[in-house]
Amino acid sequence: MKHFVRVIIAASSLLGIALFSFCGGSGGSRRPAPLVITTASLPNGSSLAPYNQTIQASGGVGPYTWTVDAGQLPHNLALSASSSSSVSISGTPDTAAQDVAFTIKVTDSSGKSASQAYSISILLEPDTLTLSSPDLRFSTQLVGTASAAQTETLTNTGTESLVIADISIAGPNDADFVQTTTCGPSLAANASCTISVVFTPGVTGPRSAAVNITDNSTGSPHSFPMDGTGVTSGPNATLSADTLTFAAVIGTTSSPQTLTLSNYGTAVLSLASITATAGFAETHDCTASLTPGGSCAIAVTFTAAAAGDVTGTLAVADNAAASPHSVALTGSGLASGSGAGFCVVSSLHILTGACLVHNPGLPIGRCSSISSTPACVAGLASTNRTPTSCTNLPPAVVDTSKPCP
Repeated sequence: MKHFVRVIIAASSLLGIALFSFCGGSGGSRRPAPLVITTASLPNGSSLAPYNQTIQASGGVGPYTWTVDAGQLPHNLALSASSSSSVSISGTPDTAAQDVAFTIKVTDSSGKSASQAYSISILLEPDTLTLSSPDLRFSTQLVGTASAAQTETLTNTGTESLVIADISIAGPNDADFVQTTTCGPSLAANASCTISVVFTPGVTGPRSAAVNITDNSTGSPHSFPMDGTGVTSGPNATLSADTLTFAAVIGTTSSPQTLTLSNYGTAVLSLASITATAGFAETHDCTASLTPGGSCAIAVTFTAAAAGDVTGTLAVADNAAASPHSVALTGSGLASGSGAGFCVVSSLHILTGACLVHNPGLPIGRCSSISSTPACVAGLASTNRTPTSCTNLPPAVVDTSKPCP
């Protein structure tokens, strides 16, 4: 009987020790669950719309370290700083992209790690933004005074809201136009907002710019042009250029260059005379008077009597303030074979017959074009094509192996 009792007591002790060890008592430890990232995928985002998604991990031993292990996040998105079992990817993506692949890695305090690959796209919304008018046209406006406002209405015809990231004015005369808007950072489905523009010309003549609307639709940026004309009280005489530069082979006359004389005033411009000094000649289609908003053309040529440079003036006498109005003229007489320029090349890589000249007598950056010279045979193939630019002429390509005139 005593032996049986001893057996029972021994068995009970062994069972107690086993249970104590299994439950975390002295001499034993419980292993943590394996570290895994449980977020299997991430949703796509929309360009210019805030993005914020959480990635969750389980298991392991904190604190944790999160990194982008491969690839890169879409532009303007970032991984948050986190030592917990979750991390966020957030930001406002500003560039549309398809299937951007990257891998997120989490590492726990024991050095164990887990990774998960993702692929997301940053999408544009359908082009559902419409404008009430294709442009804004202002009438003539006295310089320095503000016009009445003109209004453009923007409407979102879609079923999802659009993000309006920016509304701005750009263009050659953007300072002459000012806009105000009722549009906020987003435009709800089937909603509208307005952009109002005021025109205040700084100088006389045609003025132009455009309103640009940056949004998250496929048609972005949307834009509409604007224009108006600045005028002065009384008659006005405005010439389209301050200077003209010519070149011609000695004993020949240059091709004509054309000026425009415009009346950006509120009264009739009366013309008394149009004259050019020696070495230059002019023809025109101007009548004795120009009505407000009217214009006429003046063609000027240069005849080279000798080698060297000649300066002169085209003068317009009229009843406008600061009369006479003038244009400075410069002409260069070139000896045939002087090699002061190069033959002009067409887009077909053949010579056009013209010669582009930039000799030391011309102002820096200015060139002259001789329409036809024996050195530049039209239709001849070019060999050494070099782009060139002049401040007073459109960009051109010349053949540097073919000097002229």
